[in-house]
Amino acid sequence: MKKSFALSLLAVGFAFAQSGLMAGSDGIHQQNAYTLGQWNLAIGVGGDLALDSWSLSRGGQYTANGKTYGLNEWDGSLSGRVNLALGLLDFLDVGASLPLYYEHANDDGVAGWYDMWTTSRGDLDLWLKARIPFDDDRVFGLAAMFDFYIPTGETSVGMRPRHAWYLNDQGITHPFTADAFAVAGTLVMTLDFSKVNVPIRWNGHAGFVYATGDGQANTFVYGTGLNWLPLSWMDVFAEFSGEFRVEETGYPRDPMDDPMLITPGLRFHLPWGIDFAMGLDVAVRALKNFRYDYKKEMKNVDDYIVHYMDEKGHRATYGYVPTPLYAGTAALTVRFGDRKKDSDGDGVEDKKDSCANTPSGAVIDSLGCPIDSDKDGVLDGFDKCPATPEGATIDSVGCPFDTDKDGVYDGLDKCPETKEGASVGINGCEGDFDSDGVEDSFDRCPNTKQGVPVDSSGCPLDTDKDGVSDDADKCADTPSGFAVDSTGCPVDTDKDGVPDALDKCLNTPAGIPVDSVGCPADADKDGVADAVDKCPDTKPGAQVNADGCEGDFDGDGIPDAADQCPNTKQGVSVDSTGCPADADKDGVFDVNDKCPNTPAGTTVDNTGCAADFDKDGIADDVDQCPNTRAGVTVDSLGCPLDEDKDGVPDGIDQCAGTQKGAPVDSVGCPLDTDRDGVADYQDKCPNTLEGIKIDKKGCPVNKKEDLEFLKKGVQFKTGSSKLTKASYKTLDNIIKLLKKVESAKIEVQGHTDNTGSDVKNKKISQERADMVANYFIKKGIASERLRAVGYGSDMPIADNKTKSGRSKNRRVELVPFD
Repeated sequence: MKKSFALSLLAVGFAFAQSGLMAGSDGIHQQNAYTLGQWNLAIGVGGDLALDSWSLSRGGQYTANGKTYGLNEWDGSLSGRVNLALGLLDFLDVGASLPLYYEHANDDGVAGWYDMWTTSRGDLDLWLKARIPFDDDRVFGLAAMFDFYIPTGETSVGMRPRHAWYLNDQGITHPFTADAFAVAGTLVMTLDFSKVNVPIRWNGHAGFVYATGDGQANTFVYGTGLNWLPLSWMDVFAEFSGEFRVEETGYPRDPMDDPMLITPGLRFHLPWGIDFAMGLDVAVRALKNFRYDYKKEMKNVDDYIVHYMDEKGHRATYGYVPTPLYAGTAALTVRFGDRKKDSDGDGVEDKKDSCANTPSGAVIDSLGCPIDSDKDGVLDGFDKCPATPEGATIDSVGCPFDTDKDGVYDGLDKCPETKEGASVGINGCEGDFDSDGVEDSFDRCPNTKQGVPVDSSGCPLDTDKDGVSDDADKCADTPSGFAVDSTGCPVDTDKDGVPDALDKCLNTPAGIPVDSVGCPADADKDGVADAVDKCPDTKPGAQVNADGCEGDFDGDGIPDAADQCPNTKQGVSVDSTGCPADADKDGVFDVNDKCPNTPAGTTVDNTGCAADFDKDGIADDVDQCPNTRAGVTVDSLGCPLDEDKDGVPDGIDQCAGTQKGAPVDSVGCPLDTDRDGVADYQDKCPNTLEGIKIDKKGCPVNKKEDLEFLKKGVQFKTGSSKLTKASYKTLDNIIKLLKKVESAKIEVQGHTDNTGSDVKNKKISQERADMVANYFIKKGIASERLRAVGYGSDMPIADNKTKSGRSKNRRVELVPFD
């Protein structure tokens, strides 16, 4: 019992070994879309503890040496995790997480000498989390996580496999490690309604784990959590999380037989950046068997038998359990740095706070600055009279004084010693001498005649502010600034109907029509008044004489105002702008254009005719080969003719009838790489050595002189660079051929399929090429006639996806070189 109690205390120090708990800030198993902020650090530990043997195997039993044993009733398991996270950017975190496990599995049978009662580490998880850089104040958040699992866990120890992808249907399952690399991608979503003052936050995540180990299944991981935030220092949460194998392996697929947990709990936000969470993990499968019914527990157990072997070679089998039926769980996280530091505690983080030292309790605006609604010097939140009129004298809590109790606050009261009970005006004073409705203390005109309308200062109204009161003003709407006469009407000195204030021509003779500014009218705006203008319809901008009529300086029939070329030579035809005509718009005037009908857009020379730079008879605008040499025959596009389409112009093509598609040399003749008289495109054996007798297809008549035939006899032992015995006879025939053709040089090429790593393939292909070359040298072939190159899997000749294709790709090539 003491040992069990100690283990329960230790569980507080580790995090649950489920995908997702990476120094998170909500619940225990759930993830959210938030990141730590640049250079902020979080360190977390936590764990879960189950104290019953059913958390280790189905029914708490196992089979070894043909006999079934039961574990002790209070045996149990501990799953832990230590994690570290660092914010590289405001929206990017990286971290690492290492699981730590303990299995307390013993009985009176063989478990005592199995490696089941043990402590161990698990697979290291390196991860990266990127938040889409939404504003932190938004309700919706989204992030992506990428995990890389390194198989650092110990093999052949423990009992319960800690992840669904650890199950191996082709051999031994290791409970604490996948014994192979795994990668995962996870999408995380957060809806934080606390941003709109609703104390609820909902998180959800879904991801895919790609397991590289043989016999293991790729796995879908998922989870969601609902958090209620009733207090600033405590959250209440309920979570659902799980894993589901998405591939059919030797174990049946059934969500109920993969990890699924419901976890209610509490999370406490403590001082100094410390969070502590605790909860109860309840397996969904426990809802079907919460009373520990043995028959229900052992149903279908044969479909989920785990094959186990410890470090000493002892073998056992038992029924797979994905999680304990019930487990206590807890997590502790410490954060260093705060991306939302709020020094003055006003709810606005320092980097957005324009007033960093706001007193506690003050009402603030969106920039973090305190509000003083009534401008009385006492901040809202402390002001007990928040609607004090501006100018009133106030006390320490923002309430106005009224010393004489007349209803007019001190500071606004112009008569602060009014006798109690006196009737006062809005300024706190009594009386209205001229009975104009304005109290004497406010009345600037205290002797206004009775019945005259007055303004708020007690003076006769002057609505248009022209100095003539409304009762005497015959023009009550005179615009501001106008000089007026004694009747309040605007002055018009020259009697043209335009007030002097607007009249720009104050001395217009009587009877002359004027425009809106009082100047003589000029309808065509040519500077000659309509009264004397002999051409009253002159076009705008035209140059006119004293009579208001236009001139034509160059006599081309276009008035100077419209003439863009006012100095055209006499007799030259012009267009509507007065410039020399250019009918075909080629930039050469008709008078100089030898080709007056050139199509629009054609590039022309200085005579107006189409330009032809290389003089091949094709205009430059059409010529796709504008630098053709003189005398070369060209096609309709100006390019040299190439009748056989081999890329060599007819003028230099020495083999004009080359078959279409055949590779040619610089003079247009088919290539013959091995110089045997058969062109490459017809040669079935393009690597024939010089001087060897060939047939019509270009292949040696004698198979012992055919490199393509001979190379097939060069074979190696599987996975080795050692030649088979039968290969030496073939190599000796090749040596005879090389000695016969003394000028021949051979590159020995080693090739492999793509099975295995590139480094291994390069190495073995080079070793095989060296083996052949060294044998040739040993038999008397000069080393300078040989070259050994290992190409690995870089040059396949068949599809590596098939067994036949991979077989063809594992080969040796013998290629002549100069």
